[in-house]
Amino acid sequence: MGGVPIVIDIFRNTMNNFKQILIFLTITFLTVGLYGNTRVAYTRPGLMMRIPVTSNKKAPYLFRAGVTAEFHNFNPFNTARGVYFETELGRGFSFGFSGVTPGDTTRLSKIEESTYNPPVEFGFHFQQRLYSYNDISVSVGLQDVVFQSDPTSDTKLNLNTSLLSAFLVLSSEKDLGEYKFNTYFGFGTGGLAPVAADTLPAVYDLDGKIVPDTAEANSGVFIGFLMKTPYFARRGGMDIVGEFDGTGVNVGLRIPLTSDYRLNLGFTHIEKLPKWKERYWKGHSAITLGFE
Repeated sequence: MGGVPIVIDIFRNTMNNFKQILIFLTITFLTVGLYGNTRVAYTRPGLMMRIPVTSNKKAPYLFRAGVTAEFHNFNPFNTARGVYFETELGRGFSFGFSGVTPGDTTRLSKIEESTYNPPVEFGFHFQQRLYSYNDISVSVGLQDVVFQSDPTSDTKLNLNTSLLSAFLVLSSEKDLGEYKFNTYFGFGTGGLAPVAADTLPAVYDLDGKIVPDTAEANSGVFIGFLMKTPYFARRGGMDIVGEFDGTGVNVGLRIPLTSDYRLNLGFTHIEKLPKWKERYWKGHSAITLGFE
């Protein structure tokens, strides 16, 4: 039995070294800058739709898991789907996993006859809380470490470095009587960087796929809020979510069905909703529906 404390100490030291490596990699990615894609809402760790969060409190759950879908068009029908899992491992370190099937990028006139088989993406997300004091906390992390299926390659899964997102996030959590108001502010790369469509007409290849024609920055700022209301208080309270993810504005509701299960609703990039029926692209607006 005397060897048990030694094993525990070795495990703790290993975890501490891993966290230091994570912080180093995060700073490195923030410095270099990366390009990315915006993935399905509600599939990243945290209670927001697309931006990372931090808290000065330990997560109230052992783990959180769910499914979600983004509807990018109804006629012709075009969706992106995802599943996710997250847990806090201790000392402010959290881990998440997501599996996503993105939407079809075929032009609208050919989408009904499209044979496009979207790649399946398996994403890993890591986060470490660095500092907390009263209602303030600061965290750094990496999200969307994505391995993507590629049937044309000899290897079944390839690391898609263009999706990597490194970030630093600051939060403030206020208790306002029956309401609780959390605000989040930070900067990041990849999917947290601005993505804006240029003004040129869409260009297509011979298969009807869109040739990328978007202008991207390598880093950006994001901000968001979450207000917990007293509605459905016995089930944990309904959350109102709003955020700017670096490209557009997302709004949503997290409605408790029971004390353990929630229905997630929302709209992504609401400023682009008037163009909802136009071609699908990285910054396309969507109606979101999820369950956790």
